[in-house]
Amino acid sequence: MAKFNKLAGKHVLVIGGSQGIGRGVAEGAIESQAVVTIVGSYRPNLPPKMQSADKTVAQLKALYPSASVIGLSCNLATDNVEADLDNIFTQAKAAHGKAVDHVVLTAGDPVLALAPQDITLEKIRHAARMRLELPALLGKVAQRHLARTTASSVTLSTGGVAEKPNPGWSVTAFMAAGLNGLARNLALDLKPIRVNSVEPGPVDTGFWETGGMTAEQKAAAFKAWDEKLPTGAVGAVEDVAEAYLYLMRDRNATGEVVKTRSGANLL
Repeated sequence: MAKFNKLAGKHVLVIGGSQGIGRGVAEGAIESQAVVTIVGSYRPNLPPKMQSADKTVAQLKALYPSASVIGLSCNLATDNVEADLDNIFTQAKAAHGKAVDHVVLTAGDPVLALAPQDITLEKIRHAARMRLELPALLGKVAQRHLARTTASSVTLSTGGVAEKPNPGWSVTAFMAAGLNGLARNLALDLKPIRVNSVEPGPVDTGFWETGGMTAEQKAAAFKAWDEKLPTGAVGAVEDVAEAYLYLMRDRNATGEVVKTRSGANLL
């Protein structure tokens, strides 16, 4: 058995794996010889083969012809989220003939920047769907499906705003910091299953466009960051994904927050 490639033959479930950091984690897991299930958002107006997960699986199989990877589509922002998560684990196990070993959550919707005077109860509840309700219920469901061993793990995703304030991001900062607290406490509640979180800084993904930035605005923002960040560049997906791969591999890590922020915290 490989001593250090602990992901070989393991089943990695990436919720939010059709794009951005999640896709990077899926690719890294494939390169580590894991079997992979990615979950992408479900769009009711698209036919099955046009769903994001199916498109991503086709792309991954073109890159890695021997990969054992499947895609599932699900709308996780509904009141049926617990049952839907249960179904995801069951479907993933049936498809691969193997229970899930590691779960990574990178799914999210565009960040809602709100000045205090614009905060409403409706907007708070909308943001909480993916940033509080989904992660908390994922912990509940994961313990029903993961083997109770340190070889099993759940990894959540937060953001640099959890520690470094940004004007207009009070609601998002509250939930990002809460996710770190959730990961630490779930590490006790789910033990010996390990639970951790990753705190990325700015990363070059499609997140910025979905949040409303034009290509020109993104280029200008990235140029400004590149000129002041200690690394000289915002994070690349293939680098940030390493934090998630590490947390799956290190059976001694639980209740930890791994930060990969281009040195933004030093500014």
